[in-house]
Amino acid sequence: SRPRTMVKESVVQHKIDNVQDWELHTEANAPKDWLYVVEVYASWCGPTNAIESTVKKLYTDYLGRRLKFFIVNAEVSESLEKYRTCSRPTFMLFKNGELLETIDGVNTPLLKKYIADHVADGVVDEEEAEAVENEGEQED
Repeated sequence: SRPRTMVKESVVQHKIDNVQDWELHTEANAPKDWLYVVEVYASWCGPTNAIESTVKKLYTDYLGRRLKFFIVNAEVSESLEKYRTCSRPTFMLFKNGELLETIDGVNTPLLKKYIADHVADGVVDEEEAEAVENEGEQED
C-alpha cells in the first residue's frame, strides 16, 4: 500500500501575541540564520491588507528557505511602544536576534530588496523547518 502524506495548511504570517514569543523571535536566542519579517501594527487600526498578496508571493518564492513572516500588535511589548500611535504598518527584519532593517509603511520594492539581501542561502531540511515551526509552542 502507498504511504499517505499529510498536507498541512501553511500559515503565511504567524501571530506573535505575547512578550515571550516576541523575545523568542527578536532576541539573541532566536534560531540561527533565520530571517524574520515582522509586521507591527497599532491595535486601533489593525494589520494592513495592502501588502497581503505581496507577503503571500514572497512566502511562495522563498518556500524552503530560512524565512518566516510574523505579525504583532504594538501592545505586545514595551519595546514597540512608539508604534502604538502609528497608522501605517512598520516592517522589521530580524536575523539571529538582531534588527537589520525597518520599513515604515507599505514599500513592496524595499521589502523585496531587504529579504533578498538578508535571507540565508540554501534550503532547510524538513527536520529543521519543523523545529522552527514549532518553536515557542511547547509549554514548560
